[in-house]
Amino acid sequence: MTSKSFFQTMTDGTEICVNRWLPEDDPKAVIVIVHGMAEHSLRYDRTASFFVDAGFAVSAHDQRGHGKTAQKQVEKGEVGFGYLCNKNGHKKIVEDLHEIVCQVKNEFPGKKVFVLGHSWGSFVSQSYIENYGNEIDGCLLLGTRGPNALEAKGGLILADLLYLFGQKKRTSYLLGSIAFNGYLSRIKDSRTEYDWLSKDKAVVDMYMNDDWCGFSMTTGFYHELFKLFISMHKMSNIKKIPVDLPVFIAAGKEDPVGAYGKTVTKLNEIYKAHGIKDLSFKLYENDRHEILNETDSDEVMKEIISWITNHL
Repeated sequence: MTSKSFFQTMTDGTEICVNRWLPEDDPKAVIVIVHGMAEHSLRYDRTASFFVDAGFAVSAHDQRGHGKTAQKQVEKGEVGFGYLCNKNGHKKIVEDLHEIVCQVKNEFPGKKVFVLGHSWGSFVSQSYIENYGNEIDGCLLLGTRGPNALEAKGGLILADLLYLFGQKKRTSYLLGSIAFNGYLSRIKDSRTEYDWLSKDKAVVDMYMNDDWCGFSMTTGFYHELFKLFISMHKMSNIKKIPVDLPVFIAAGKEDPVGAYGKTVTKLNEIYKAHGIKDLSFKLYENDRHEILNETDSDEVMKEIISWITNHL
């Protein structure tokens, strides 16, 4: 396996850090990973190794406000960690993914491309397939969530109010506490505030000891997050997803992000009603948010690789 890291310049001039993992032989296909909130793409090194061992190439980028992309923004004197951009951030991150996919298709002509989004990355991926579903060969939505209109609209109203007080680029502990409220409620004797991520203590500790994980987000980020929630779950947008696009939805049954399977199940039902022909759905019993980093992650990866292989 070989790996490399580089910056790809988006059409608006933003430099996005991209990491690639490549097999020694010609790859069977390319997996584009979209990471979650308050983390970065190198956390997927182990996941990428699984894919490379199975013969796939992997691309993962640090989204705006995260990882090396955020560090580059800080070096330029801009707001970095926890902030997307000054306008239409919920659309820019989808466009970033589109530009990444286009570059991958140019570099690997003729190869099928699959997008794998985790958590916030899965929200970006939901919006992506509503806008560019014909550009890829399959989409995997992991640790995702379905519609919760009351929460999304209420969060946006509060973020708008904070905007009035000039809080756009400032860390919002209020919105953060609301967004993650109750995430430990079903975990008895929780050891840390991040135990909802995984039952694997080593994974939680690594997350907590990573300077580029767990940082607080700005009001501007939450404002765009709630706008993304509202946009991606509009039926008029969901109906834009190509019905021939294979989609795999998976989450832990103990994942608070998807309301312990409730909104994830609802999303699956909505996609099914829309008419997506090749739709797979699984809730992993006892697993928490990061199914790729759970105690049964080897089994999860085997099933994911099997699903992708069946769609080559």
